[in-house]
Amino acid sequence: MSGIWHPVRRAIVERAAEGPATLPELAQAAGIHLNTARTHVAALEEGGALQAEHAPPAGRGRPPLRYRLADDFTLPTTDFRGLAELLATAVARGDQSPEELHRVGEDWGRYLAGRPGTQDLERVLPAALERLGFYARLEGDRLVLSACPCMLVSPGRPELICNMAIAVTEGVLAGAGSDLHVTARDHDPERRQCAAVLA
Repeated sequence: MSGIWHPVRRAIVERAAEGPATLPELAQAAGIHLNTARTHVAALEEGGALQAEHAPPAGRGRPPLRYRLADDFTLPTTDFRGLAELLATAVARGDQSPEELHRVGEDWGRYLAGRPGTQDLERVLPAALERLGFYARLEGDRLVLSACPCMLVSPGRPELICNMAIAVTEGVLAGAGSDLHVTARDHDPERRQCAAVLA
C-alpha cells in the first residue's frame, strides 16, 4: 500500500479519525470522486488503517458501510518531535556503541512488527516505519524512505536517526518471519530520502 503520507489517503484517514464515515463522506473529505475514493479506501482497509462496519439500520434496505480507524492504528504525526529530539540528544551524548544502538532499533522493529510469524512485508514494514515518521514503500528489493525526519530530529547527527531506521527495518524483517536483510543502503539527509536494498 502506498503510505499514509499520500495526501489523499491521509485526508481519508484524518476524516475517519473524527468518527465512522461512509464512502461518500470520505470522498468529500478528500475532495475526490467516489470511484477514486473506493480504490484508496480499499488499500487503507487492506493495509490495516481502516475497518468497515455496518451503520445502524435506518429505513429500508441494507445499512451502508461506514469506515473507522482500526483499533491498533495510529495516524503518523509530528506531535512527538520534541520527545524524539530529546531522545536523539540523550543517545548522542550517551556512551552506547553503534552495535548497542543497532540492537535497540532491532528490538523496536520486532515490537512494531507485532505478533511473531510470517507477515506481509508490503504492509507491515511501511506501516512500522510510518509510525516513526517516515514515508516508506517497497519497490521490488528496495525499501525507499522519503519525508525522513532525520534532519528535523537530529540536525547535527542525522545519520543517528538513519541508522536507527535501518536497525528498525532489520527488526521488522526478523519479527515478520522474513529471511531478508539490509545489504546496502544510501542516505541523503539533505533531501530527506533514504533507500535500502533487501536481499
